[in-house]
Amino acid sequence: MCTSVSPTGFWETMGGGPCTSKSGGMFLQKIKVKCVHLAIQVLRLVPRVAVVGNVDAGKSTLLGVLTHGELDNGRGFARQKLFRHKHEMESGRTSSVGNDILGFDQEGQVVNKPDSHGGGLDWTKICEKSSKVITFIDLAGHEKYLKTTVFGMTGHLPDFCMLMVGSNAGIVGMTKEHLGLALALNVPVFVVVTKIDMCPANILQETLKLLQRLLKSPGCRKIPVLVQNTDDVIVTASNFSSERMCPIFQISNVTGENMDLLKMFLNLLSSRTNFNNDEPAEFQIDDTYSVPGVGTVVSGTTLRGMIRLNDTLLLGPDPLGTFIPIAVKSIHRKRMPVREVRGGQTASFALKKIKRSSIRKGMVMVSPKLMPQATWEFEAEILVLHHPTTISPRYQAMVHCGSIRQTATILTMNRDCLRTGDKASVHFRFIKTPEYLHCDQKLVFREGRTKAVGTITKVLELTIMSCQLCMGFT
Repeated sequence: MCTSVSPTGFWETMGGGPCTSKSGGMFLQKIKVKCVHLAIQVLRLVPRVAVVGNVDAGKSTLLGVLTHGELDNGRGFARQKLFRHKHEMESGRTSSVGNDILGFDQEGQVVNKPDSHGGGLDWTKICEKSSKVITFIDLAGHEKYLKTTVFGMTGHLPDFCMLMVGSNAGIVGMTKEHLGLALALNVPVFVVVTKIDMCPANILQETLKLLQRLLKSPGCRKIPVLVQNTDDVIVTASNFSSERMCPIFQISNVTGENMDLLKMFLNLLSSRTNFNNDEPAEFQIDDTYSVPGVGTVVSGTTLRGMIRLNDTLLLGPDPLGTFIPIAVKSIHRKRMPVREVRGGQTASFALKKIKRSSIRKGMVMVSPKLMPQATWEFEAEILVLHHPTTISPRYQAMVHCGSIRQTATILTMNRDCLRTGDKASVHFRFIKTPEYLHCDQKLVFREGRTKAVGTITKVLELTIMSCQLCMGFT
């Protein structure tokens, strides 16, 4: 098996030179072709699909069926293969951000084949056999895990959103909340109605009617399309990036009904965002690990530029707003070692000479060319989606911006108070640590359920005085 995904990396890994044996040369040539194919699949931009919906809508079950190729037994058999924690298996509810991939060959057939012993997926083999790979971001449906779901939507930069609706339960719980979040972040949405095998026909029709009414409402302004055949799949997939079209699939995880239409649609999706690899590198951290024998490892998304093995980047900001130089010891993508990552790609980095306790979610690794500056304060144009009373200065709530998740205080705004549906320019201040922000970044401002969404318009420079005030030194 090839251990490097660089087209020339195989020869460097194996130590080199030409083979004199004719049969040996043919064997090495075949492996080189595999390496080049693997490199293309790992280094290309992979469409990312966030899976959202209310608890018990069948999100993890559908992903288990899609990625492992086995239908569910109606009692949660398929979802057990995706859960990361013991309490998730016991409760049957996702509480963390999960990731899995689905590979398609040149004929559009799924290539995922679980290991016959452990039942796990070998991502290397999937990428090797695939001409197209989809990454799924499995998010939590329960309200108490909303902060995790919002973090997954803002920090993992999904290209598309798959909204799951249980046909028997209908539009309940967090369904509208998750749909509103996707709309606020300008992520195209398609809907999957599940459990049609156990739902009476009249209840299913009522659910579809309510769903279409919701999607056509002034707040959504979508064009819902019921997908019933392959022609519908092709039409909706070709017009999906416009963000107005909203395909609706009706599937069963137990019988497999209409699963082929959903797979065909997923195979036709392509990455929405174009990234400039010539810009200075920027990588946002969404998780940290301590791996025995390796050391500190961080995972996240490359926002722009290119990061190569042994590059020196600036890591920060720390509680004082400073950035420290850090060297990249190794890079993994899709659970495989690589030599570089590019804008739009997720990856994990092993870092040299730093403790895990020194790193937190929301920090960034950037090129020294950017000369990064941390900030305590920023201004944003926000729209209040829902609030039972009014929002006024000194109001505090959680700000989600990329992988940043921190409480902020409203210092000033250009209106006396804000109510549902109001827009305003608001001046925020973080209460715990400074962060690295850009203008034009999207943010979600919430307390409990989502309260407001907006865009950063101005980032205020970090000064010694503001640092002392925020740290409580004066």
